[in-house]
Amino acid sequence: MLRPATGLPRFSGGPLIPVVTYLLVMLVLAGLVTISPGTSPPPVLGMIWGAFLVALTAGALRIENVSLRSLFPPVRTLGPVVGVVAAFWGLYNLVAVALAIGGVSGFDASLSRTAAHPLLYLAALFSSLLFTAIPEEFLFRTYLQQRFTRLVGETTPRAVLSGIGIVAVLFALFHLPRWFLASGHGVNSALAGRLIGLTLMGLAYGSVYVLSGNLWLVALFHASMNHPPFFITVSIPSELHLVVSVIECAAIVSLVAISVRLGAATGTPLLWSQRTPSASAGD
Repeated sequence: MLRPATGLPRFSGGPLIPVVTYLLVMLVLAGLVTISPGTSPPPVLGMIWGAFLVALTAGALRIENVSLRSLFPPVRTLGPVVGVVAAFWGLYNLVAVALAIGGVSGFDASLSRTAAHPLLYLAALFSSLLFTAIPEEFLFRTYLQQRFTRLVGETTPRAVLSGIGIVAVLFALFHLPRWFLASGHGVNSALAGRLIGLTLMGLAYGSVYVLSGNLWLVALFHASMNHPPFFITVSIPSELHLVVSVIECAAIVSLVAISVRLGAATGTPLLWSQRTPSASAGD
């Protein structure tokens, strides 16, 4: 598998640390959802939750003797990151417009709320990026995925795929408290579809992180998928959600893979952080 030569951090703790970290996250999340069962939590609660995820993950990494600085990509990668994500959504909008012109159900040529109120959209996107996407990807991809990959067997293809798969499932299960406690849904076929869709997204985000090693890239994809920047009105029929999710995930991973290969070929690998394989606090 294509992966930048950044290696994995040297985790010095035992296997119980990531397990306890995840269970603690689920416990606190269930408590917060019980306190505020609305579909959209108050902004202050969302900020507290994001800060909690970052603090907990940072604490686990310190216990594991991993340098936090080594995990954050340099600022110079923000330009290429925004470019890759913008390219994805640009292509997505072109396809959506073509489908709308073709009269496909779910695609309407009328302007979306994003196009009508761009400043409100950017505010929502930034909020999602700062308080949801970055904290969650810091936990799931930067810590848990790399930790489980290391536990399975360093950077062999089997270990990398196992790390992606394990954390994709944990990412899907992470959304269960809100499904049961906030939305009031039960165990049914809709739950199965929801979990499959979330697992697919987890697989896509995990693959993006393996390919790029860049937290900003995977977080921006995460935030923009939560708030899709469609210029026209798009409402995917429920029976097509899974098919569309597969296409979206495949397109995201393919675009990132092409971008990373082009960067490597031109000698400008700007999509990943330049940490070394032995980047730990004890080095």
